[in-house]
Amino acid sequence: MASVLACIVALLCFKRSKASPTASPRACVELEVPVSIDTTAIKWLQPRVDSNIDAVDWVANATTWTSPNMTESMIGTITVKQTFKINGQLCLPPKGSSKRSDILHLTTHGGGFDKRYWDPEIKTKEYSYVEAALAEGYSVFTYDRIGTGKSDKPDAYDIMQLNVQREILRKLTSLARSGRLVSVSKNLSRSSSQTDSRLTNYKPSRIVHVGHSLGSILSIGLIQNYPTESDGVIATGFLHTNVQLGGLNVATWGFEFARENNPVLFRDHGSGYCVQATPSNVQLQFLKKGTFEPALLDYAWRIRQPVAVAEFKSLLTAFGPPDGGAKFKGPVHMVIGENDYGNCAGDCKGTYDLDMIRTQIYPAAKDVGVLIQPGTGHGLALSKNATAGYRVSFDFLHKSGL
Repeated sequence: MASVLACIVALLCFKRSKASPTASPRACVELEVPVSIDTTAIKWLQPRVDSNIDAVDWVANATTWTSPNMTESMIGTITVKQTFKINGQLCLPPKGSSKRSDILHLTTHGGGFDKRYWDPEIKTKEYSYVEAALAEGYSVFTYDRIGTGKSDKPDAYDIMQLNVQREILRKLTSLARSGRLVSVSKNLSRSSSQTDSRLTNYKPSRIVHVGHSLGSILSIGLIQNYPTESDGVIATGFLHTNVQLGGLNVATWGFEFARENNPVLFRDHGSGYCVQATPSNVQLQFLKKGTFEPALLDYAWRIRQPVAVAEFKSLLTAFGPPDGGAKFKGPVHMVIGENDYGNCAGDCKGTYDLDMIRTQIYPAAKDVGVLIQPGTGHGLALSKNATAGYRVSFDFLHKSGL
């Protein structure tokens, strides 16, 4: 079954597809969610970044072949016992429109963006994952990871680590599953007194974790460490490869110190937060010529968000043990652009073995599928064939009863 899904890509080509012929009226509430965690992070040996000169030097340090490796850079541990303010939005489809509204898509965006990645303000029906999921009858929760958007901007060295963010995702999942996501949160919607009662009392029966890039790493890390806490995963901008690739390289991002790049936009980001310097840097990392509209590159530049230096250093800490995915029983769908520059050095064809992924990484999964999105870069939701990919993922979930 999974191998058939991998072949569906041949039918997509560059055709722009809609997940639903009409847009879905939204019942949404903006929340400030208090998320308390108690975990252990790593003290890393790495230079500070307090200027553009520092940012360039940090990139050089991180990519010099004689620099300390990940293990050599670990110099201690840190207890992280803290409550974070997480900005999020919960949306439900129209009342009575679908039997799938009890299935929540909990989305986690990747590096360089905030939750607006999932819901572009330009041509919403053609690009928005939120719009497509609502039209399909699902409920959707999007949130700003710490360090981005309207959520807290903690220390970029000790706190902004991936295992910390994975625990935040776990707590958000727990709050949603218990039906307390809205009740424990501060309602930030302008018409909070008229919030749809379905939102206030919303308690999903099942939760699908949807990630992009770093958000997919967090979602995969969640099921590797806590395999019973998710009912399904859509990991976009992510793929288990079986060939040696260059991997993520900070040198391709074009980083500057965020506060120096734009003192107004990034005034809340302190030491250790870096941001892409130009629209061309954004294009190289996220988009492929021929499959994006210039307006979407402008949008990506406008909503760009800083990345903390610890996020790169701690990338692997999100994952579980090597056999961590073996106990996960839900479906796993990986979606990656054919020309994903960061993940596959620009060409993802022939970089994976689906049978190996099914038998060695997720042997208990209900189903495993891979979609190579034609002619597309890393920023799938900002590319012309975005909704075609959503359609394949939704059909994949339907086959597993989701």
